[in-house]
Amino acid sequence: MKVHDYCICTTVGAKSLKALLEASSRGRYRDDHPWLVAKEHLDAATAAGESLAILFATSQPSEFSHWGMLQSIDVFELHRGQWETQCAFTPLQPVNPIWCAIDSVFLKPSDIQLRREALEGIHQHRYALTEGEIHPYAICETPAFITAGVESGQQG
Repeated sequence: MKVHDYCICTTVGAKSLKALLEASSRGRYRDDHPWLVAKEHLDAATAAGESLAILFATSQPSEFSHWGMLQSIDVFELHRGQWETQCAFTPLQPVNPIWCAIDSVFLKPSDIQLRREALEGIHQHRYALTEGEIHPYAICETPAFITAGVESGQQG
């Protein structure tokens, strides 16, 4: 399956990461923020026959540690103004050490920037992910190591 051009990046605590890694066949991640746009990206990727990756960063210092492919994102409104998002994904793989820094991944360019690149051939500057943009999640360009990992059969 082809990997989507964009991925989801988020942070997770050390205890939560340990629990995710100990999950036998698949992981589940919960957040109290509604991941509505992330769900739209997963739905669009799925409709196009593509996989959407998720990268997990630990904090202090923030760095990527593991990645997997999203299988579902479910968003629930528990009470007025209170949300829960549940993400299911494939077993996690370690991130290659050269990609651990969160600024090694770039934020998704704006639709206007992408349109200019397509129509005018103007490749504009990409902006690296920062600590302030990763919580609760960020939509970023999928790093090459994920695409290569999927194509080599490491994940899928």
